[in-house]
Amino acid sequence: MAIILSGGGDPAAVVAIDRYFASSIDLGKPVLYIPIAMEPDVYSYEECYAWFRRTYTAYGIAHVELCTDLSSVHLDSRYSAVFVGGGNTFKLLHEIRQSNFAEQLRAYLKAGGVLYGGSAGAIICGRTIETALCADCNRVGIEDFSGLDLLDGWDVLCHYDPSVHDSFIAELHRKLYLLHEESGLATEGSKISAVGKPFVRRDSVSGSDDIVPLL
Repeated sequence: MAIILSGGGDPAAVVAIDRYFASSIDLGKPVLYIPIAMEPDVYSYEECYAWFRRTYTAYGIAHVELCTDLSSVHLDSRYSAVFVGGGNTFKLLHEIRQSNFAEQLRAYLKAGGVLYGGSAGAIICGRTIETALCADCNRVGIEDFSGLDLLDGWDVLCHYDPSVHDSFIAELHRKLYLLHEESGLATEGSKISAVGKPFVRRDSVSGSDDIVPLL
C-alpha cells in the first residue's frame, strides 16, 4: 500500500510531489483519475481531465481513465494508481458514500495499490474531514464528518498557512498533518515522510508538535 497526499498547490508548486508519484507507479498501466470533488460551476470534469493530461504527460503518465461515477468503477490491479483530485471535500465524501468505492479502495490499497490525493482528495483520507470546515461549503448537508481513516487516526489539513489556520486548528482536538501547498505526504509501510517541503505534524491530544522531514 502506498498513499501520496498533496497540500494542494498549483502545478509549479508540486513538481517534486508529482515527480515522486510518477516514479512510484507502473507507467505502463493506466491511472484512474477521479475529479468528482470539483464543482461544475468552477471547472467541468472535461476541463479537469484536460488539465490532468496536460500536466501529467510531462511525467510520463500517458494512460489515464476518467471516472465521474464511482458506482460504475471496478477498481483492481490493472490500474497503476488512483488519483483523487481537489474541490469540495463534502461533495467528494457524499459521492463516495453513495457507492462501494471506499471498500474497493481499501482492498486495492491492501493489495499493493497506490493512491494520490490532492487537497480534498487528501482530506478524505483522514479520520475525519473536519479540517474542511474552514474552507469548503457543506452544500450536500453532511452531518457525519468521518473520513476514510487511512492514516491511523490522523486528520489532514491542506493549503496550510499558520497565519490563516492556527486559530481554527486550536479549536480542534485532533491529530493533524498540516500540509503546506508545496508539501506532500508519502507512506512507506507505517512510516510517514514528506516530499517537496517538510510539513507539520501536530497532536493536540498529546500536545506534541514537530516537523516531518523529507524522504
